[in-house]
Amino acid sequence: MALPEQYLSSQQAFKAYMAQVAEQVASFLREDMAARANSVPEHLRDTADSYLRQPGKCLRPALLQLCCAAAGGDARAALPAAAAVEVFHTWTLVHDDIIDHDAFRRGKPTAHVLGAELGRQRWGLTDAAAADYGVSLAILAGDLLQGRALSLLASVPARPELVLALTRYMSDWLTPELLAGEQLDVELSHCPWEEISEENIITMMQQKTGALLAFCASTGVALAEERRPQDSPAARAMGRCAQLCGLAFQIQDDLLGLSGEEVSFGKPIGSDIREGKRTMVMLRAMSQCSDAERRLLTGILGNADASDEDIAAVRDVVIRSGSDVYARECSERYLAEARQVLDNTLRPSSERDLLHSWIMAMVRRNR
Repeated sequence: MALPEQYLSSQQAFKAYMAQVAEQVASFLREDMAARANSVPEHLRDTADSYLRQPGKCLRPALLQLCCAAAGGDARAALPAAAAVEVFHTWTLVHDDIIDHDAFRRGKPTAHVLGAELGRQRWGLTDAAAADYGVSLAILAGDLLQGRALSLLASVPARPELVLALTRYMSDWLTPELLAGEQLDVELSHCPWEEISEENIITMMQQKTGALLAFCASTGVALAEERRPQDSPAARAMGRCAQLCGLAFQIQDDLLGLSGEEVSFGKPIGSDIREGKRTMVMLRAMSQCSDAERRLLTGILGNADASDEDIAAVRDVVIRSGSDVYARECSERYLAEARQVLDNTLRPSSERDLLHSWIMAMVRRNR
């Protein structure tokens, strides 16, 4: 069945907008990287900039700028803040890839893997020494990027009191919230499945994924209204909208990590299974499968040497238990609530229409 012309038109407009945002952010960051090129050692600079030279879809910068424009502000003036959240997101990826032992990000070597190769090339390090050097370098690169994000946010052309409030919002709320989610993710990976609740998983996702999205949306509105996010009902509401999107996104991300396309996904399929990550879909499978299937899952989850056949066996249990359907339905409910919050908060406009497209883009990826 052919898609409605109005739908096609809105999708084309959204793709054009996203391409524009991606180019603006990339150009801004290229200039920023060039200006800082001589301020740090070569290996640290190359590692810190590696993800920024192969940028993602810029969904977070686009959210910030769209919320600013939809609330009546100037999206162009919000560009430094949009670049700041892209850099902030990048440092979290660098550290997350270390924690998860991931070798690829966006189809390229992760920062610690790149760092290890730099060590081999420079000094002929052994594999063990190179790996240690790569991890050290990536930790430092993430720290460098975190400071750079705050610096970019502080350069936003707004009243000094508002800029100070936003930098504190990033340092005093966003950073602890996101790190709490990362720590909870690590803790849960060591907990027996029977001690984990769905509420634990949701809390982890709200903090680890939803917090940065909430920051983007509420900061965009705050810049438009020229007041602190906590003083703006619209900023708080859009923060909630974005956090709901984060839950939907993370559930979909976990599903893709189980059965997506590796080339499009950008990292190895099954890596979450080999890491033994606690996800909503896997928690549901554990509670719904037979005793024999539960023993099979327990033997594979967290096994770094699990084969492709083992990954396929886990996938089969998930499908037979209906856990993938359950998780996708949860994702759809979060999406529906997010769209309702958006419509109740912002007036109709072309930017609000683009925000609806943004919401759908969060989860409509390589199903």
